[in-house]
Amino acid sequence: MIKYFPFSSTFDLKMGTSLMKEEYAIVEVDQHYYSEIKLKRSLLADDYSYYFNSLPETNLAQWEVVEKVANDLVKLDSTSFSLTKNGLNFEFRNALLKEELTCTLGDERSIPLAPMDWIGRQIQEDLVLLNPLGEVVAGQLCFPSGWALSEKLGKQFIDVHAPLPSLTSPMILAANKLIERLPLGKPVARNNWGFRLDDQLDLSSKHSVAYREKLLTVIPTLSLEEFGKRIFLRVEHQTLTRLPQSGFVLFTIHTYNSSLAEECKSVERTQAMFSFLNSVPREMIEYKVMDGIYETIICYLSFRNS
Repeated sequence: MIKYFPFSSTFDLKMGTSLMKEEYAIVEVDQHYYSEIKLKRSLLADDYSYYFNSLPETNLAQWEVVEKVANDLVKLDSTSFSLTKNGLNFEFRNALLKEELTCTLGDERSIPLAPMDWIGRQIQEDLVLLNPLGEVVAGQLCFPSGWALSEKLGKQFIDVHAPLPSLTSPMILAANKLIERLPLGKPVARNNWGFRLDDQLDLSSKHSVAYREKLLTVIPTLSLEEFGKRIFLRVEHQTLTRLPQSGFVLFTIHTYNSSLAEECKSVERTQAMFSFLNSVPREMIEYKVMDGIYETIICYLSFRNS
C-alpha cells in the first residue's frame, strides 16, 4: 500500500500542504530504488534534453540542490550515504550504487554532468527548479503525468498542467502565493492523486496519445477482478523548499503506484476512496484523465465495500 494516502471523506480544492518537520528529508529511498534509478538513467540516455534541461542563470541554485539533496540523503540513511565538506571541497558517497563524487562546489569542470542532473541520478524523485518569479528554469523530470519539462521551461510553474479546470482557480491562486512567500528553512509537502491504467512511471506528454488509445482498447476487455489489478492509484508526494543563496525554490516529486486491488485490502481505504471519489466534480475527473475509468472504479469500490 502507498505510504501517503491522500483521501479524506469528501473532495475539496485545498492544496493540502503541510509544514515538514525538521527531521524529515525531502527525498526518500524505498524498495523500488534500484529499478527507478535504472529507468531514470535509461530515459536520460535515450532523450536527454527532453528529461533534463536548464537555463544559464541556474548554476548557483543547481549547486544548492546538490548540497540539499546530499545532506538529506545522509539524514535519511547515514549508513548508505556519506558526505564530507571542507570549504568548497565536496565528497559524496552512495554505497547503494557504489558511486562517489569528489568535486569543488561551484566549479562545473569538477563534475561530470550538470550539478542537478548528477544528483538527480542518485534519487527516485523528479527535481524541478523555480526562480523567485515562479518560473520553471531547470529540471530533471523523468516521471511526470501529462506534461514535459521541455514544454514548460521558462514558463510560470502554475501553467505546468494548463489548461486547468475553472473550479481550480482558488487553488492556483493559493499555489502562487505559496511559491512567492515560501519562507527559508520551512519546506512544505503535499500529495497529489490520480488513477491510471497500469503502473508506467513516465507518463510525460509524448505518451498521452498512446495512453488514451490504450484506455479505449484495454478497459472494455477487463473483468472487474482484472480491472482492480490493472488500475493503479498514483500518488505524487511533492515538496517545496526555498534555497538560501539564490532564493530559488526546489520542487521535488516522488511518484508512488499501487494497484486498486492492493489498496482495497484495507476496508478503511476502500471506504475513503469510495466516499471521496463520489464527491469529485466531473470537470476534475476529466482533467485527471479518469473519464474512461471513473465509473468502473466506483463500481469496483462499491463491490469491495459491500
